[in-house]
Amino acid sequence: MASETEPETQYKESPFADEVNNTIPAKVHIVAPSTLPEGYVFDAEVGPPGYRKTVTVEVPPGGVVEGQVFLADLPEDFGDNLPQVNIPTGQWKDGLFDIFSAGIFHPSVVCGFCFTQSELLVIYNSFGMGQLMQRLRLNWLGEGGEDESAKISFKIVLTLVICYTVFTVSLELAEAAQYYYNIPAYIPSLKFIGGVLFTIYSIIALMRVRESVRAKYSIPETRFAGCEDAVYSAACSCCVVAQIARHTGEYETYKGSYFSDTGMAPGTPQIV
Repeated sequence: MASETEPETQYKESPFADEVNNTIPAKVHIVAPSTLPEGYVFDAEVGPPGYRKTVTVEVPPGGVVEGQVFLADLPEDFGDNLPQVNIPTGQWKDGLFDIFSAGIFHPSVVCGFCFTQSELLVIYNSFGMGQLMQRLRLNWLGEGGEDESAKISFKIVLTLVICYTVFTVSLELAEAAQYYYNIPAYIPSLKFIGGVLFTIYSIIALMRVRESVRAKYSIPETRFAGCEDAVYSAACSCCVVAQIARHTGEYETYKGSYFSDTGMAPGTPQIV
């Protein structure tokens, strides 16, 4: 029989109940100004417009070539006197399936399911993904850098969605205008090819966004070693979009938005 003075054992429902570790520095994308050897140190300007700072960067092992994008640690004092969104490092803020933790009708949920379509048993959602790309300053392929496409990634993705929707609806109307036995063979073929191509793009782009987030905030894989991002992006893209949105949004402090380019309300600090 246990003693009355024996302390009770404390149980935690999941590893996400632990406090998030913020001692691991966040990283920032750096564009190599020229071809440089590993260990070379140079100064680079980073940060959103109006809040750019100079940081000292060391070239990673293997060196870099001109124009190559690589990740470098942000100094601990980089955020001093700089408005910023507090983003956890070392692990995800919450679980992949905690979709409604910010609210059932929260923008991270609604935009994650908006424009969701099912093709070849693959679910993809480009609207919310485009907002995340813009928020994280990634281009429309989910890659980091300072190129112009990273500044309008949401508009590019939205244009792709609209074009694909027009393409699909046009074929549906053309098919509906024909008798079942007189439907030209090219109509279902074009629908199939278009669906496959857009599905492949959506999965690869979302996979790269998730890879970028994990690399930037030092989040290790926990399952499917070497292919976790691909598996989750293909199997449950809406969950992936919502999780990344919650992780990078700090919705406890800043409001989300259904219609903005970043999924955040106006006035929210930009992510470095």
